[in-house]
Amino acid sequence: MRRLLLLLSLGPIGLAAAAQRVTSANANLWLSHWGDHRLAARWSVHTEGHWRRAGLGEHAQQLLLRPAVNFHLHDQVLLTQGYSYYENHSYGTHPIRFANHEHHLYQQVQLTQPIGRVGLQHRFRMEERFIARLVPSSDDPNTAVFDRYVYQSRFRYRVWVTVPLNRPTVEPGAFMANLYDEVFLNFGDSQRLDLIQQNRISLLFGYQVSKPVNVLLGYLYQTIQRPGAANGADLIELNSTLHLAVVCNLDLRKVKRAP
Repeated sequence: MRRLLLLLSLGPIGLAAAAQRVTSANANLWLSHWGDHRLAARWSVHTEGHWRRAGLGEHAQQLLLRPAVNFHLHDQVLLTQGYSYYENHSYGTHPIRFANHEHHLYQQVQLTQPIGRVGLQHRFRMEERFIARLVPSSDDPNTAVFDRYVYQSRFRYRVWVTVPLNRPTVEPGAFMANLYDEVFLNFGDSQRLDLIQQNRISLLFGYQVSKPVNVLLGYLYQTIQRPGAANGADLIELNSTLHLAVVCNLDLRKVKRAP
């Protein structure tokens, strides 16, 4: 089953290369927040944070903070300009040598398309990544010092499907099923090009607590390609993740009172 999921997520590239690469399985726990908070008819701010742990919570994996500004072209088209900060920690059987960090700028288009009861969402994101390169200290090889930032470009596409289960629409008191797949494509790396850098497939069950608040809980299967990470051999991480997310979308616009 694991091999089948790997091949499906990597596609034709994975079929040709899976036998030549080392695989490593991890069990992770992710706690997340997403929110889009309306300030005006056309403008909102996006808040997002992820606390990601390896070993089902035992070890630090990643901290991610992602503020952004949204422009609502209309109800079904959302344009976003944002910033992401990552802290990456050592975990798994083939850990990175030193914890590092990244700064990203990103531009995003999100398209929402209702099809009967089903909600369909497409998200296209372009990221400019500035990844901190750390090297051993000349005084102590076990201590890291900052060397420089390495630039990479990455494109992400996500398709998300939402189906309400006990109500005709997503409204307070509704349970829902959410299925999504997201692919990450690297390009512009002068050292090496691995086109499909990552893929995520997830099934989340949600409950709409109130109009602004939604709670999601489910399973995420993630594959990550890390060239040369397994003692010089290419590594593919196969990560099974328990994911809990709280979505809060506030409307902060001033309500006009009737005279």
